[in-house]
Order: sequence, then C-alpha cells, then structure tokens
Amino acid sequence: MSATNSINIMIAAGGTGGHIIPAIALGRALEKAAPVNIFYVCGNRSVELDLYHREGIQPIVMGVRQLGKALFQRLGGSLAAATVAGSLWNFIRRHNIRAVVGFGGYVSGPAILAGILARRRTLIHEANSVAGRTNRWVAPWVDVVAVNFAAACQQMRAKQCEVVGMPIRDDVFCGNREEAYRHFGLDPRKRTLLVLGGSQGALYLYRALLQALPHLDVPEFGDLQILWSTGVANFDELSHRLEENALRWLSVKLVPFIARMDLALACADAAVSRAGASTCAELSAVGIYTLYIPLPTAIYDHQRRNADELTQAGVGLQLPENEMSPERTANIIKKLLSEAPAKREYVAKYGQIHRDAATKLARRVLDLAFSRRP
Repeated sequence: MSATNSINIMIAAGGTGGHIIPAIALGRALEKAAPVNIFYVCGNRSVELDLYHREGIQPIVMGVRQLGKALFQRLGGSLAAATVAGSLWNFIRRHNIRAVVGFGGYVSGPAILAGILARRRTLIHEANSVAGRTNRWVAPWVDVVAVNFAAACQQMRAKQCEVVGMPIRDDVFCGNREEAYRHFGLDPRKRTLLVLGGSQGALYLYRALLQALPHLDVPEFGDLQILWSTGVANFDELSHRLEENALRWLSVKLVPFIARMDLALACADAAVSRAGASTCAELSAVGIYTLYIPLPTAIYDHQRRNADELTQAGVGLQLPENEMSPERTANIIKKLLSEAPAKREYVAKYGQIHRDAATKLARRVLDLAFSRRP
C-alpha cells in the first residue's frame, strides 16, 4: 500500500484490552474497507504494548499517566498530557492524518485534543454504559460520538451520538466446537461452562467460585465440565485448592491463559464472567447466556451498570461479588445452566449489533476522513 493511494488514520487506545481490542477490530475493518494506513497510539505500560505486539502491531508509544487526586499529581499529569498532545499535533500535521479516533485509556484524550487543534475530523467510542470522564469532556468538541450502550449518549453533550455496539474481532466467530474439545482436552459428551475472570481483581472471585463447586458436585452435574481461565498469576493457587476439593462428579479444566478465545466460545454452553464491555459483547455476539459478576472496584461502577443493561435485556444473570455465598452462587449457576439452551438464539439476536459494529464504525470513520471540515 503506497502513500499515494491511501489515507492516514490515527486510532488512540490504551490502558486495557477493553479499549485496545475494539480499536484493533476497527483497524482491521478499515483495512478491509479502503486503502488506509493506520497509526495506533498507546501508553507505555507493558500490558498495552503486549496487546498490540500480539497482533503484530507496532504502536506509537506516548508517556501518559493518570491525573491523580493530589495537586502535584494533577499538575504533573496535565503537563504530560499537554506534551503528548503537542507531539501528536505535530505528527498529525506531518503525516496528513485525516481522522483521529479515540477508544479510551490515558492516551486517548491528548490524541483527540491534538486532532481537534489540528482541525482534523474526530470520533470517540464509549464502550461502557457509564461514560468515562475524558469522553464526557471531549464529547462536545468531536464530530461524532459512537457508543456501545444507548444510555451513554444521555451522559454526553455530543453534536452527534450514534449507537454502534462494540467492535469485536472477526476470529471470535471462527471457532469449531470439535476442534475446541480437542484443543482444551474436553469431553465432547458433556456440557461446558466457561469461566472468565478478566485481568483485574479476579482472585477473590475465583476463590468464591471454588467454594461453590462442592455444591455442584452432585450426580445431576456429572455431565458438566468447567473450562476455567485462571490467569497466570492465579493458576498454581487455584490448582492446589481444586485438588483439595477432591471433586467426584464435576470436571474442571484449569488453564492459565486462553489464547484461542474463538475455541473457548465455540464449546461454551454457558459462562460466568466479569462485565467488561468487550467480554460482554463477545459473549452475547455468539449467543452465550452468562452469569455476570461485576468487578466492584471498576471506575464509576461501570461493570455493574453494564451488567444491569444485559440482565434487563434478558441475555444474562447478575450476582454481586459481595453476595457470593457458596450456596447462592451454586444455585444461580444451576439456574444459568437450566435456562441457557432456550436462551441461545435470543442472546445471539441481541448480540447481532456487535457482529456488525466494526464494519459500521469503519464506514463512519471513512465518511469523516473523506469529508471536509465545515
């Protein structure tokens, strides 16, 4: 792809996979739709860089950080953000960036500000039902605000707000159930419950789930197996605790990390998960009825609000972490498993918006990139 027949677009996303994964999904959709050069921008934390490098992407790295609460922290954070905005303003002008898209993370605000000051077209995407502070600040000045949940539109004074869903990876839909059984060493004759804890605060959740397992270890669930993504840091402890439980009927497969999420989703009949926006979108897009246990320390309590939206829509159940007694957790998992078969088609229909989100958002970004600023 040569510079003479392509347009340049900047996508800023940092912090966590909840921002970076949909940003990459948009980038892939843009590359399919038109001749484009995508410049990704992120912060300098290793977790951000690993997510990009895993996809073969070398992002532009900027040293940004949280503003903090103390005066000196806010001053230092503001100075760093202003420096980053200045650097990106120069980059945008030098490389003739036509549109700047922000997905979140500390780098997103300075990138959008640079785009506005350089008089380029700008778009932000809000993943959660509770709009983040930076997105609320910049919303009145960007050309388009795109949201996952309609409730977020009401929280931002936007010129134009569109509900597009959550851009998700194409490969999520490519998993084969038989291949998944072989890959994870699972029994194809059994139902599979997928457990996903996310990257933050998962250990307390996992310990509570382990305490519920003896209440599920009954002949009734002899046809149930659990595929459990523990996270590398938690694997040894959970393996040891699981051995102590000495389960008789219930099968549990612990894995430190699931690289082939397409296969995990392909073999899952139901799931237990945190309520991060990307995970919620992927689960609903493939029709998996899910018990959502929101991270209680999530900023703005956005995971609970995300889960509220999904449970009100009838595509999942919700259990607050502080109410996870062994008996109650086991009972709601039993309810989940009994309702899941009848819910699959309904959940997939609800999640259709996410299947189309990357393509729809790519078209919107290209419309902006090819249009002139008034």
